[in-house]
Amino acid sequence: MTQINKIPFHSPEGQQLLQESSAFQTLLTRLFKKQENNTFCGVQSSALLLSAQHFGAKFPDVASQKDCSLESPPYVEGNMFSYTETKAAMDEAKVDAEGCTMEQVYNLFKQHGRNIKMYHADTVTVDEFRSLASKALSHHDSSWGVIANFDEYDLQQDFTVHGHFSPLAAYHAPTDRFLLLDTWMNTVDVWVKTEDMFAAMKTIDSDTNKYRGFIILES
Repeated sequence: MTQINKIPFHSPEGQQLLQESSAFQTLLTRLFKKQENNTFCGVQSSALLLSAQHFGAKFPDVASQKDCSLESPPYVEGNMFSYTETKAAMDEAKVDAEGCTMEQVYNLFKQHGRNIKMYHADTVTVDEFRSLASKALSHHDSSWGVIANFDEYDLQQDFTVHGHFSPLAAYHAPTDRFLLLDTWMNTVDVWVKTEDMFAAMKTIDSDTNKYRGFIILES
């Protein structure tokens, strides 16, 4: 297996890439936390985007986001199933036992009244993915967002995990890398080449027999 070149987010080089990025989401990086339940990657990723969107409405400009208080986010992994909207999209016991599919994450956002689009990786090109995802991340108020559904093993993040969800938080055009905030507790958050990220999404989910892909939250 060829080694995938990734840059740790919290390394000096990773921090420099963030400073140079024109498409980034400060609120999401500040709110980010790893998942607590092994099967709740989709739930936690959804909670992060919903909370970032909530705070972005209060602090729309980047300057105010750096110092604003983000205490008590309205959506966190632990309270997502207290919302009737979440319960309408997925069954908590089943997600706890098996995890969730991209379609269920899509329906979660729909039930919460959000504008959302879902793309299976076999229906778009890598160039279309780059364009769609970078456009979403250029909304610095987090009114838009991106969740990737990918194979952790193929991305060489964790060799015991396959299907997984995590948000993207930035795009660095000069090196063609996306910042992956990996919700899995045993991984490092990394900058990943667009082609490597896309290849990890263009894998089959055995639960649905469909390709994985990505979800775009729109304002």
